[in-house]
Amino acid sequence: MLRNNTILLLLLFCNIWLSCNATFKLQHIVEHVNRANVPWEAGINQLGTSDYKNIVGTWGFQKNGKEIDIIGRKDNNHGTDDGSNDMPETFDARNKWFECVSIAHIWNQGNCAADWAISVTSAINDRICIKSKKNITVLYSPQKLLSCCDDCGDGCNGGYSGAAWQYWMKRGLVTGGDYGSNEGCQPWLIPPCNHTVMDERSPSYMCGKYKSETPKCNLNCYNPNYSKPFLKDISKGVRIDWNCPGTIRNELKKHGPATAIMRVYEDFLTYKSGIYQHVTGKLLGQITVKVIGWGVNRGVQYWLAANSWGTSWGDKGFFKIRRGSNECLFEDYFISGRPVL
Repeated sequence: MLRNNTILLLLLFCNIWLSCNATFKLQHIVEHVNRANVPWEAGINQLGTSDYKNIVGTWGFQKNGKEIDIIGRKDNNHGTDDGSNDMPETFDARNKWFECVSIAHIWNQGNCAADWAISVTSAINDRICIKSKKNITVLYSPQKLLSCCDDCGDGCNGGYSGAAWQYWMKRGLVTGGDYGSNEGCQPWLIPPCNHTVMDERSPSYMCGKYKSETPKCNLNCYNPNYSKPFLKDISKGVRIDWNCPGTIRNELKKHGPATAIMRVYEDFLTYKSGIYQHVTGKLLGQITVKVIGWGVNRGVQYWLAANSWGTSWGDKGFFKIRRGSNECLFEDYFISGRPVL
């Protein structure tokens, strides 16, 4: 017992030391950004992990050196924007389809590099609600995609968001709410990381440096409170499109949110408000995010997007990023899809 307590204390000390060291480095980045003449404000976000690569999980848009084939149109109109006369200066999907609660929902991926699965599922969820004329408002779970899509990547170690869209079209997704929610067929199984919980026995204890293991694939509704059969709960897509800046705003306005892939630098971890542009810090990798709108503030154009790092990061989980300059390669890969109802 004494030895076990000693090991727990050592692990606790290591987690605290790693967290303090990471926070100290980020504090320097915060000071740098806030002294710079940029349209965003930095601060220390409570992400709950000391190894930030654990939450950066998109492997890109190529698999085995080849571009992932997207069924549907591939629009190469990258250099122009669809700035027609009827295109509003600002657009926010949360306002247009406010009955679709999934649009405003922010997931918490925990210490699992699952952004590729969560953001794709979330965009699909929104489009299901919109196409159903707001009759289908339940949350769809990224759990099946994370655990069962062998072609998508390696679960909590990262994956391809393009392949995730394809999996939905071929195999489908099922319903499910947040961790511990007991909502839907397959609620999310990865606990959120939380700096404010100091009991190491709690599932929401600060995650430290160790990435969560990917839960095993389960092709059943494991929520005992959910009565609908698994096969009848599945929702699939009929079409996937790769959009570029020339058409994506019209696609968002008509059919709802899409996904984008972006590079993540250390300063993005400190984003609090405003319109993000990279200032300082090393490259950590890439993430997939959900794009829900656009706008202009003081002459600076931006995209409006949802991250999957919980509501304690950024602007309650959302962020804005500079539009029109392909900031962090944000405008390279917009993907959307059409659900079957």
